[in-house]
This record gives sequence, C-alpha cells and structure tokens, in this order.
Amino acid sequence: MTELEIITGNLGLPILIGTLYVSWLLQGFSQRLGEVTKMKAYYRWFSLGNAFLIISILSYIVRYNAILAQQPALFVTPLFTLLAFHLPLALGVILNLTITLIYWYWLGHK
Repeated sequence: MTELEIITGNLGLPILIGTLYVSWLLQGFSQRLGEVTKMKAYYRWFSLGNAFLIISILSYIVRYNAILAQQPALFVTPLFTLLAFHLPLALGVILNLTITLIYWYWLGHK
C-alpha cells in the first residue's frame, strides 16, 4: 500500500457513518409517515439494514487497522473484504433503499 492510500484510507469512515446516520433518519421519518398513513410497520426492516451497515463499518475499521499495523492477517484478504465489508454494505443499502421507496414513492408519483 502506498503512503497516500494509508493517509486517505480512513477518510471513508465518515462517509459510512454518514450513511448510517441518514438511514436512522429515514427510519424515524418513515415510522412517523407510516403511523399517519396507517401503513404496515415496514420501518422495522431498517434495523436489519442498519445492522448490516454497522457490520460493514466495523470490518472497515478492522481492515484498515490491520493494514496500518502491516500484519499479514486474515483481515487483509480479498475474501474477508468481500464477505465482511462489501456484501453487508450492499445488503444494508439495498434493504434500506427498498423500504424507503415503499414509504416515499408518492413523492415522485403523479
């Protein structure tokens, strides 16, 4: 890894935390909207999506700490990155996006 990658590697962490924060906001707004419109409690699925996002954030932290420590560990392998970071991130974002679209489709619907 180059020095620039090491220096900028942890700049992705605030973006991931921001994604989680926006997801929590959407969960609260969707819950209130669902109560007003008497929709089913789909907002509860946000918790599962947020859990996937938290797993992804934790694996990101562990991976970059292992890279900075320059330890040849399991945490640096592409398989770990795929299973612990990319897959939970994709599942969390897709799940939260789907639930958001269920609640907020009427904004773009004529």
